[in-house]
Amino acid sequence: MASDIPEKVKEHLKALGLTRDSACWEVRPGTWSVKHFALERIAAQMGIRFDAPQVLTVSPDYVALCVTGHVDGMSEWSVGEASAATSHNKYYCAMAEKRAKDRVILKLIGVHGEVYAEDEADDFTEQGKARNDLQKQLDELLAHNAAVVRNFMTIAKAKHYAESEPEKAADFLYELDAKDSALLDHAPSKGGVFSTAERESCFKPHGEVRKMVNAMKQADRG
Repeated sequence: MASDIPEKVKEHLKALGLTRDSACWEVRPGTWSVKHFALERIAAQMGIRFDAPQVLTVSPDYVALCVTGHVDGMSEWSVGEASAATSHNKYYCAMAEKRAKDRVILKLIGVHGEVYAEDEADDFTEQGKARNDLQKQLDELLAHNAAVVRNFMTIAKAKHYAESEPEKAADFLYELDAKDSALLDHAPSKGGVFSTAERESCFKPHGEVRKMVNAMKQADRG
């Protein structure tokens, strides 16, 4: 038998004249989400009062707010976040507040963890997963490109000597710090500047150039 939404949610929806199908959606078998409009109506019905949001972080690309709600002597709080990676809506402050309030409402109903808020549940969908995967790939490529810009001359020289004179390539790659070295080890199929052969030689533990770089660093450590 397929699982259903919690009885507490059913009771609130019934009192508002709403149905499960109009106010909720099944994001995957047995996992339900309550839509934002329904949670707002439930909050009004219950008489939930919200404090002014506490600002944790506000920047052009990321916002985090803490929201606290009260009803019948109970209080609950939650953090809402919004960024370019998690929201198509560019009004990040409003989205962060919405997400925090929705979770607070679910907590005050007593069903948080049994059902999800609308925006939380989006991560369970194939579209949500695809979006998150795409954003991860984009973030990795941007970090790789930034490392390329920081070390452009070193990279150009290392690429020039990687196959013909690996010891010279090792001399140049030795200058890279561990963080940039890791960022530059990016597949060419995903936008990396090193070819597959160069990447194998320069960044993989078994690579000829990488072995030379590691030996130089080991010698420096004594």
